Amino acid sequence: MLVQAVITIAAVLAVVAIILGFIFLKASGGNGYLAYFPSAILFFGGIIVVCAATPQKIMIWEAGLGGWGIACLFAAGISFLVTSISHAYQVHDDKAKA
Repeated sequence: MLVQAVITIAAVLAVVAIILGFIFLKASGGNGYLAYFPSAILFFGGIIVVCAATPQKIMIWEAGLGGWGIACLFAAGISFLVTSISHAYQVHDDKAKA
């Protein structure tokens, strides 16, 4: 049950980070690193939560702190990949139109 909860949490967090990355990418016009901030926040938050995990189970929505940290790290990795690919395509399209 723990693995299913962690995968579900990671999927939801990844979708939220990807959508925020797309919004920030459109808002910044493809310039700068604003689109990567949601993924970076997830990454550093995941590191903090994994380091804060204790042997005593602190359960939040059927996942312990370690599970939440792993879910945040997984979501950060996926959203970094998707955001960077969309950023590369947007920059390429802007150069092709010019």
